[in-house]
Amino acid sequence: MEIRASAEMHRIVELANQLVWNAPDLDLLRGHPENEYALIAQTLQTQLKKSHARGTLSLPDLRAFDNTSVGVFSDYGGESTGDYFVYSALVCGYGITGEFNTRMKAVRAKHHLGEKEIAFKDFGMGQLLRALPDYLAALNSSVPGFLCSLVVDKKLTTLFGSPEDSTLSELLCAEGLGNWKPQVAEKLLRVVHFTAFLAALLTHNGQKIIWMSDHDAICPNEEKHTNMLSLFGRILGVYTRYGCTFPIVGGAIPFEERSVEMMDLLSAPDVVAGSLGDYLTKRDSMRHDEIRVKEGTREVLRWLTHDGLCLKKATFVLRKNATGAIEGGTLEFQPLEQAEEVLFIPVSM
Repeated sequence: MEIRASAEMHRIVELANQLVWNAPDLDLLRGHPENEYALIAQTLQTQLKKSHARGTLSLPDLRAFDNTSVGVFSDYGGESTGDYFVYSALVCGYGITGEFNTRMKAVRAKHHLGEKEIAFKDFGMGQLLRALPDYLAALNSSVPGFLCSLVVDKKLTTLFGSPEDSTLSELLCAEGLGNWKPQVAEKLLRVVHFTAFLAALLTHNGQKIIWMSDHDAICPNEEKHTNMLSLFGRILGVYTRYGCTFPIVGGAIPFEERSVEMMDLLSAPDVVAGSLGDYLTKRDSMRHDEIRVKEGTREVLRWLTHDGLCLKKATFVLRKNATGAIEGGTLEFQPLEQAEEVLFIPVSM
């Protein structure tokens, strides 16, 4: 029995080391002075470097097992309620998610989910809540990727210019990228810079990229979706490393024909964005012992306290400090007590 357990542990350690990116290149903003890049990109690069220096950053190597395609799945929270906008994205080795799809078939059958989408807005549904721990465990153990979230204080009305004018909308229109209301143009640029930076960070030369976004104001129909993808392609080029090319940069959106496999990946940023927004808004207005979050939120926050065997996670924040200046930081959650199922695995970094 001990020999069998030792062999299994050796296999797990070997797999973990195959999936981690040793000595990651975190310098994407090197073509110009850093302050000439979007504030979102500056924040991501700075905080990733700080986490790496502390030894707390682990990024996936999406070239593992000869993977040739990268999936980017993004969702957003805070549109209607709360004090924060939350932008979450899962960047994963799309060509090596077969084990996850197999596990999710079993999870869906066990909890009688059928093709029901796993969504934060439905956390009041009993069978979905019962399925949540199994779903999060499947992500941890069988999705090679990086789930990154950016929390932006709503006091920061714009990250690109004056919130009162239509400059962003005019620029997008002048570039043939469609007509956008000022607030939607702001969100569009936030989302595109966020996802493009992460895609450029984790995708390697010759890999194909597919981006699936939630269906909302920035892509309400096929025309807007096409415009969004065009902008994504341009911004991706700003952050892409020299000599790195992607043969295909495509996109998908959950319109009429739905892929349950893709929706299960899109659900990861959905439940994270919703849970972060729910907790952080209440944290700011209540004492810790008075916070009552939506059922399911604590489960997600506990899950964010540690990386999985395959899935790595990080949460960053942009806010105003006491002097009114914009500051960035890393948001880390610590469990009140160590969960029994957490396994610490030595990984070469």
